[in-house]
Amino acid sequence: MQKTVEERTKEIMHLSGFSGDITQKRIEHRLRLVDLWKIYFGSKVLEIGCGQGETTAALAYTVGENGFVYAVDLANENYGSPENLGMARERLMGSHFGDRINIDLGVNILSPSFDFDVNSFGYVVLSHCLWYLSSQEELRDILYKVRKWAPRICIAEWDPCPTTFGQYKHFMAADIQAICESYHISDHFNIKTMFYPHEIENALCACGWEIGTSARIDAYDVQDALWEIDIVKDMFPRKISEHKEMPPKLKRLLLSQIYTLGDAEAAEPLPVFAAAAERIGEVF
Repeated sequence: MQKTVEERTKEIMHLSGFSGDITQKRIEHRLRLVDLWKIYFGSKVLEIGCGQGETTAALAYTVGENGFVYAVDLANENYGSPENLGMARERLMGSHFGDRINIDLGVNILSPSFDFDVNSFGYVVLSHCLWYLSSQEELRDILYKVRKWAPRICIAEWDPCPTTFGQYKHFMAADIQAICESYHISDHFNIKTMFYPHEIENALCACGWEIGTSARIDAYDVQDALWEIDIVKDMFPRKISEHKEMPPKLKRLLLSQIYTLGDAEAAEPLPVFAAAAERIGEVF
């Protein structure tokens, strides 16, 4: 009988060196995604946008000692706080999972020099990294390029359609960041392009993938809503006020929305859209 998510999370925390209640909830969420995607023992996985490695650890645990996870991220080793990506990579590579993972940072997967043979992996995983992409075109370029590398793709990202009042705060914080990105207010904030589930589904279909499983998953225990709201409240008012090209009416609207965010503690994280798809057609 398979162990519960909570039991597996405790083992991952112990084996990977992760600690803290916040991280525990994030890994529990990642395990629920991995269960939905049906990634099996012994699989070889390419993870794109690995961040601090919570999904990497969940995947490494799931594929076991006979599997392998190659995790990459566009950001460099100094990105992230309080633990940057370089620190997270060092810890994971030195952990019990070190012999079944490899982590490379500063990797642009759309670079012509970054390539693999047909079916080098069993799965490609993009977990909570789509909102970091610069455009819908970039997502389609990625979905098309990776099609050769694996017969299955697994995706998860926040669904910008709130289902509770508390989730509207998370949506507003994300929406403000996405609007400001269109004016290039800063290169250092998280959200560049918000994707809705139907946009992800359409992109998958357009790039030669057939969706087999999709679901909305609640993630009430993770802290992303609080973090995004705090970032917007702390950093965006000055950035917006000082911006030279943003129309004054839009500035006033965004500053009013930031004001109405209020207390971040009352916020709830948005639901998560997750999907697994199979490659259709031939690849060369």
